[in-house]
Amino acid sequence: MDSKRQMMTATGVVNAVHEWEDAPDGSRRQSERQALDEDTRMPLWGVEVIYRTVSFGNELSARAQVVVPAPLKPEIADFTPIEFGDLTASARATKAGQLVESWRAGGIASHTPRKDAAKTTSGSGDKAA
Repeated sequence: MDSKRQMMTATGVVNAVHEWEDAPDGSRRQSERQALDEDTRMPLWGVEVIYRTVSFGNELSARAQVVVPAPLKPEIADFTPIEFGDLTASARATKAGQLVESWRAGGIASHTPRKDAAKTTSGSGDKAA
């Protein structure tokens, strides 16, 4: 998908994506371990975005998380345009029959960095890029 055609605005919220694990009772839960990209082995980060969409003929704003690999936590300014490289969207049905979408990208093509990015650190104590 061409992220220039699907304009997105970053909210500035970026969180580590955690691995899922099977619990002894058969349920699944998020672990404390940060997930890694299968190809690059880089940590995965969830970048929150807002974009415009149409549902049942009505325009509305939608919020989503785009999962991207990056060696350090991306520091993105609040409510600024963002473009992704190799952006893909997929949809699946939950057990309850609801449609859930997920977004992935190979990386961030362009964004506005936070002004305080040099002072901010990621959850692992590394300085942000």
